[in-house]
Amino acid sequence: MGLMVFRGYLVGSAVVVADINEARSLYSMGFYGKFVGEDKVKLNEVNNVSSPLQLSITEALYLVDKGLLKVYDRDGNELGRDALVKIGRDTVANFDQVYTIYMELRDGGFVVKSGLKFGSLFAVYERGPGIDHAPILLHFIEPRRAVTALDITRAARLSHSVNKRFVLATQSDADGKMHYIAFEWFRA
Repeated sequence: MGLMVFRGYLVGSAVVVADINEARSLYSMGFYGKFVGEDKVKLNEVNNVSSPLQLSITEALYLVDKGLLKVYDRDGNELGRDALVKIGRDTVANFDQVYTIYMELRDGGFVVKSGLKFGSLFAVYERGPGIDHAPILLHFIEPRRAVTALDITRAARLSHSVNKRFVLATQSDADGKMHYIAFEWFRA
C-alpha cells in the first residue's frame, strides 16, 4: 500500500483539506495545519474534531514537495508547484526564505507552526503543541540587513514575556544558506 496522497483546495492563499478523515490523518502526521475554529488540538482529541483543516501556503508547498498533497483550484484543476510558489511569493513576505526555514526545520524533525500570536515568524516545537511546554520562537531577519541590537532586544522581550527561547534566522549573502542563532535565558 502506497503513501496516502491528501487532497486540498485553494481558498484565497490557504489550502483547505475538506474531507474530515483526511484532515484528521494529515494533522496527526505532524500537526500540519489548523482545524477551522479549533486551537491547539492534541493528538488524542483529533477524532473529536469535525471541521476542515486549513494549511498555510508554506505548509501546503512542503507537503506537495513531499508527495503527500495534491492541491486543486475551485474547478478541480490540479495546481502545480510553480503555481503554489507564485501564490506564496504574492502573499508572504520573503517567501523563498520563509519556505526554506520551514523546510529545514520540518526536515530536522521539528513541528513548525505560525508564530503570529507570539509576534514571531514561527513557533517551533520539538514534539508538538500541547506536548511541549513552550515553543521556541523564530524570528526572521531579512538578508542584507544586519542583525541589530534592537532585533535581539525585541525578540528577547517578546520571548521572555512568554518564557520561551528564541532563534534568529537569516540568509547568508556569502553562501546563500540559512543561519540560525539561538538565545537562551539564564539567571545571573
